[in-house]
Amino acid sequence: MKQLVDIALLILGALSCGAAVWLVTQAVLPRWWTRQWVRARLLNTPFGESTHSQQDLGSVADFLDAIAREVHSGYSLTLAFVQTAERFHHHAWWTEPIATQCIRGHSLANAIADTTPNNWASDIALATRTLSVASNGGYGIANTLEKSASILREREHIEHERQAQTAQIRLSTSVLSWIPLAICTWVLARQSHARSFLLHSPLGLLCIVVGLFLNIAGRKWFAHITRSEP
Repeated sequence: MKQLVDIALLILGALSCGAAVWLVTQAVLPRWWTRQWVRARLLNTPFGESTHSQQDLGSVADFLDAIAREVHSGYSLTLAFVQTAERFHHHAWWTEPIATQCIRGHSLANAIADTTPNNWASDIALATRTLSVASNGGYGIANTLEKSASILREREHIEHERQAQTAQIRLSTSVLSWIPLAICTWVLARQSHARSFLLHSPLGLLCIVVGLFLNIAGRKWFAHITRSEP
């Protein structure tokens, strides 16, 4: 009976400590994340990314806008792509093969069709589809590229909004899932009767297995729903 009371007190202590940590994180973290979010919106930079790094690297949307400016200047879409690819060195892993095919005399649509794999990210896939369709000619090529760039920026904005909104919850979940493990380890190390019950009795081993299963399952389930696309 005494062992059952100790286990009940252990569970109650773990829940109480977890609730206290959750209340503290609820009171403190929202203010910090809100300041970061406002700063990102005022500086017009993605959440958690500096203006300097964004200007150094650029995005796929910036790449499309740069091509659109070249087209507005009077260059053909193929030549605009080749010239812009030379300036965006960090995109060379997917633009250089296409630019090489264009330099050899292939049309932009054929170059994209010959070099585009099936496992590219969604933003690059949208950019290549836009360039392939725009290479067929017609009116408003630059406007088409600019609209696709706008769509990519909106996607990026939504993704950063989602990350900012779930950051506090992810941190709280991580803390709450580790606290019971830490308390259980401390109790096993300090109390011989609790160690004897949990490690040398079928009921104690069942409690450990069920607790670990629920802990891991909860972490994986929450990680899945926070990574899912909005």
